[in-house]
Amino acid sequence: MKSKLLREINAVITLAMREVTLFVKSPAKIIPSLIMPVMFLGMFGGQLSQNMGMNMGFDFNSFMLVGMLVQGLFLIMGNGVTSLVEDRVNDFTQEIMVSPVSRYSLILGKIAGSAFASYITFFFTILVGFCTGARLSMPQFVTLLAFSPLICLAAGSLGVMCVGFIRKSSSAGVVIMMLSMAQTFLSGALIPVNHSTGVMAVVSRLLPMTYCVDFMRGVFYGNTGGGAVTLLHSSFVNLVVIAAFTTIFFAAGTAGFVRAERNR
Repeated sequence: MKSKLLREINAVITLAMREVTLFVKSPAKIIPSLIMPVMFLGMFGGQLSQNMGMNMGFDFNSFMLVGMLVQGLFLIMGNGVTSLVEDRVNDFTQEIMVSPVSRYSLILGKIAGSAFASYITFFFTILVGFCTGARLSMPQFVTLLAFSPLICLAAGSLGVMCVGFIRKSSSAGVVIMMLSMAQTFLSGALIPVNHSTGVMAVVSRLLPMTYCVDFMRGVFYGNTGGGAVTLLHSSFVNLVVIAAFTTIFFAAGTAGFVRAERNR
């Protein structure tokens, strides 16, 4: 039992390090992860803050900073996990599928490796946030950092769910990008959605990132702070929803991916 556990852990670490090495050797992947925070938080967020933020009754810069931290984790994790489809085309997955380790460990290794890139975006987003006037205390920073692995796992599970049923890498990239953009504008990452009604309200409540953004804002503000008035649910409710869809997406996506490999 102990040797099996060590074998699974070794598989996760090995695949994670492979992803880290590929990312470090690919400047084309690093540059977009740094551009996105500047575009959304620095340019788009700066315009909103200067023209609308003063009338919202709370610090809009800090509000948007938390949202963009979650958005960055989702976008980078999604793009990282979609490389599973590329690995399938290159027959890399066929080689690792014959190894005597759990398929869940292989997927976890991919998610863990992708998290390395997402944390580059995470820290750079905080830096951009400071430049635009956002402020967070050390306890708030530690809290966001402590819960960020949960968001990475949730984002990774959504990516696994997508690639589990997509056969082409180009299609997977398009789906992840479209899903990321939809969640960026409808999940509350950029603007509050607690007063949305009708179709927009239904769509925002169906998006996984909505609950991740709401959860991170909940732990960021606590029971105080002007931004707390924009929260949709309690941290407990958000945590339950995140745990539920992460488990379902991870299990279903992994099963679909393994089935696709067996049917090749």
